[in-house]
Amino acid sequence: MKKIALSLILISTSLTLIKCGKAAEDRFQMHETAKRVSDSIGKTIDDAMAEVAITNTNAPAPVVADTTKK
Repeated sequence: MKKIALSLILISTSLTLIKCGKAAEDRFQMHETAKRVSDSIGKTIDDAMAEVAITNTNAPAPVVADTTKK
């Protein structure tokens, strides 16, 4: 009886480890994909901002409001 209980515990533990291992790999792959997408979006935004900065070199300097005057 003890051998059967021990073997059931070992089988359930090994199955749990196998399932968790697969989930951990999937989670790692999801994080890598999210990082790649985030980097791609960031690069696109940086490129767009750089293009706007280049095309607006002839624009007048922004006017800063003086809020200290009453």
